[in-house]
Amino acid sequence: MIYPEPRLLPCGDLAVSVELADEINREVNARVLALEYLLQQKAVPGITETLPTYRSLLVYYDPAVIAADELNATLRALAAEARPEVLPPARTVELPCCYGGELGFELETAAAKLGLAPDEMVRLHAGATYHVYFVGFTPGLPYMTGMPERLNIPRLVNPRTKTPPGSVAIGGVQCCIYWWRARAGSGCSAGRRRDSTIPPPPIPSSCGPEIRCASAPSSAPSTTRSRPRWRRAASGRG
Repeated sequence: MIYPEPRLLPCGDLAVSVELADEINREVNARVLALEYLLQQKAVPGITETLPTYRSLLVYYDPAVIAADELNATLRALAAEARPEVLPPARTVELPCCYGGELGFELETAAAKLGLAPDEMVRLHAGATYHVYFVGFTPGLPYMTGMPERLNIPRLVNPRTKTPPGSVAIGGVQCCIYWWRARAGSGCSAGRRRDSTIPPPPIPSSCGPEIRCASAPSSAPSTTRSRPRWRRAASGRG
C-alpha cells in the first residue's frame, strides 16, 4: 500500500528515512526515484546525499544548514509531487553475457532444477528487460526486477563464499550483477559479463535504467576495453 503521507523516520541526527509504502513494486520504486530526482533538481541546501531503496529514500543532511523540521516540511511537500511521470526517460544498457560453460558455471544445474533445457533458460533470461530498483550491497551491484517467472529459483541456504567478478546471478525473483568478487546467496550464477576485466559502467539509480543481457559466445571474457551500449528506451520508462 502506498501511504497517504510519507513516514519520516529519524536515522540519528544526520539523516532521515522517507518511507513511501509498505510493499515492493515498480510504481513504489518509481516514486522513490522521483523524490530523489526532485531533491536533486531543487538543489535543497543542506542535503548532502540520498540513498534510494525499494520503498524509501534515505536523506543525509547537515543540521548546521537546514533544521530537521524545515527538512521534513520540504520532504513532505516534494513527496506529494513525486510521481513516475516527473522522471526523465529511461535509458537501456545492453551488457554482453557469456552463458554456461566455465563462466556460467551453475547454468546447467539451475536449468535442471527448473526443468528447463540450458538453451531455453538462456533464451528466457536474455530475452527479458530488467529494471534497476537501486544499487547497493557491494559497489555498483544493481538490484533488478523483470525476470521471467519461470526462472524463479530459491536463494542458496549456504551462500557461496566467492562469486567471480562480472557474474550475472539469479536469486528468487530478482537478477543482479556482481562487479566484484563477493560472498553471495543468489541461487544461480547463470553467466558472466563479457569485458569483466574493466570497471563497471555507470548505473545511476536516479535515472531508472533498464538492463538487457545480450547472449555472447561462452569463451574467455574479452579484454577489449569497450563500453556497454547505452540507448534511450523506445517506450519511455515502461
